[in-house]
Amino acid sequence: ILRSVSSRSFQRKVVELQNLVDEKEKISNDMVLLKVRERMYEHVEYNRLNNRVTYRDLHHQVTKKRRVWPLRKTIAEFHHELFDLIPCWLASPESVSAIFPLQPLFDLVIFDEASQCFVEKGLPAMYRGRQVVVAGDDKQLRPNDLYKVRYEEEDTGDDAALEVESLLELVSRHLMEIQLKGHYRSKSLDLIEFSNRQFYDGKLVMLPDYNVVNARLPAIEYRKVEGLWEDNVNEPEANEVLETVIDLIRQEPERQVGVVTFNAKQQQLILDKLDERLIEEKLIWPEGWFVKNIENVQGDEKDIIIFST
Repeated sequence: ILRSVSSRSFQRKVVELQNLVDEKEKISNDMVLLKVRERMYEHVEYNRLNNRVTYRDLHHQVTKKRRVWPLRKTIAEFHHELFDLIPCWLASPESVSAIFPLQPLFDLVIFDEASQCFVEKGLPAMYRGRQVVVAGDDKQLRPNDLYKVRYEEEDTGDDAALEVESLLELVSRHLMEIQLKGHYRSKSLDLIEFSNRQFYDGKLVMLPDYNVVNARLPAIEYRKVEGLWEDNVNEPEANEVLETVIDLIRQEPERQVGVVTFNAKQQQLILDKLDERLIEEKLIWPEGWFVKNIENVQGDEKDIIIFST
């Protein structure tokens, strides 16, 4: 039995299993699409002349050129038909409040990145669902209210619920919590090990990449720049980021790269410098690469991330 592991037949079984997993995923995908299509004509009604009446008025409203209904009114009037056509909707909490009537239209409402959602923006979206799932990480950034107008009362009394900022913080006091432990994003353990120890009490289950771990190359590189902080920007540091990015465009354009800054002015400075240099050297900005501020980068995943701190 032990000898068979190093034989060709074992390798053949591994390949066969991988192919079956891929096939199962494809079939599952086809089954979901088939069920969605069946749902489209499950409730279709016809009149005595055998003309279809379902979707007829909806089609008229969305194709007419004059006296067009607002989106909110269209959804309120035809939500049964619309949800048969489009059962899943992806929207921000503000958009949900703007376009859906305040009634439980959805079977399930899921909040993602709830640690960055203000309570007052998330609660109205909750009322649109019969069940709610709130996903988030309280170790990540809190919602940022810089440049945003918020409603606040000076006298909140003794109600602790009015003192919380994020939706995740509020619901964690009332709903059952399930901790997700599998961390699959960091190919090198160096990237997550410190956070795992200091923030997650060592509970994360790592899934390192075999080749990366055995290459034994450092995952983090620190470059000290003799910069100068002036008017909320650091130009020497922006120049260092610029040169690093340009080198990567020339040498490794097939890899995915992201630049993260810690304020909006530094982000704009780097973007301006990149624009000038790309035009000057006739280089093309690779698809999928980005320069973002720290508040807007949660959840993004790249081969290389450059921090301008």
